[in-house]
Amino acid sequence: MASVTKGRDLMLFINGKSIAFATSHSLSISQDTTETTSKDSGGKWVSAQAGKISWEMSTENLMSNDGEGVGFEQLFDIMTAQTPIDAVFALEKNYKTKADEVTKGGWVPSTTGTYTGKVLITSLECSAPNEDNATFSATFTGVGALKKVATA
Repeated sequence: MASVTKGRDLMLFINGKSIAFATSHSLSISQDTTETTSKDSGGKWVSAQAGKISWEMSTENLMSNDGEGVGFEQLFDIMTAQTPIDAVFALEKNYKTKADEVTKGGWVPSTTGTYTGKVLITSLECSAPNEDNATFSATFTGVGALKKVATA
């Protein structure tokens, strides 16, 4: 029987560190197309040609000042520096034997079966509803190619 990846083990890492108190991560890859429909391609179906590929990653997190991973304050500093940073979407390195609580320094990414590239933070949002947990979210837009590191 095939093994199903648990969402709790698939994480987003920024500059080699996990994002603190994450509740959800996502990776989105899109491809533009150029329509190539002509009178010769038929009357009712569109023909298309592959165009540029773009990608982004996002994260949703609980707000905290004492997490072991990257937090809102660090992401704010990175965003305002306007410099591309390293991002990795991968399983946590030791996900099969993962401890119940984050280790000192934060989770670290696996070295295989990962997606990696340079990103810019294009959105950073904090939400502080009355009588509920404060949260933050961030969106990272890919700068150049997203690379896949093969599974061993």
